[in-house]
Order: sequence, then C-alpha cells, then structure tokens
Amino acid sequence: MNRASSPVGMMLQFAFGPGGIARPASGPATHATGAVACETAPQLLALAASAKAWWEASRPEGWSLEQHLADPAAGCNASALERALAEAVAHWLKDDT
Repeated sequence: MNRASSPVGMMLQFAFGPGGIARPASGPATHATGAVACETAPQLLALAASAKAWWEASRPEGWSLEQHLADPAAGCNASALERALAEAVAHWLKDDT
C-alpha cells in the first residue's frame, strides 16, 4: 500500500514530505498550490506533528522504534479509529526499502 493512499498518509506526506523530514511551517508548500495551500499548510503540519507525537507517546515503555513500527497499535485503546491512526502514522514512517 502506498503511504499516500490514505487521507492520513496524504496529510502526513504533505506536512513532512517523503521520509518524515519536517519542513518549516514557513517553507514552501510543494505538495499543493494556491491560496488554500498557504492557509492549510501550517494547519496540516500541526495536525501531522500532533498525530506523530501522540503515536510516539503511546509507545509501550521500553519498546524501541522498530518494535513499535512492527506493532503500531500497541498502546492504543480498542477504538478502531485510534488503531487506524496509529497504523497510518507508522506506515508513513516506515522506509519504502
């Protein structure tokens, strides 16, 4: 599955670019154009950063990043939406190689 195929994946890729490297909020919007992009880029960046921070904070104590990427929903509650967000964030962070 392509990491940009889900809405959350597209949002994360827009905000951070390929590979999860953050762009500054004042940087150019390379994935969208026009006035709407200028207005939404900082909002998407904040949303993506929040999703990533939430996922990292939910990592079980003592787990490495690799362990959490292998089981991205660990630490989540039973909510299907929460688990889906955790999986989308982890999927986006994984390398394509």
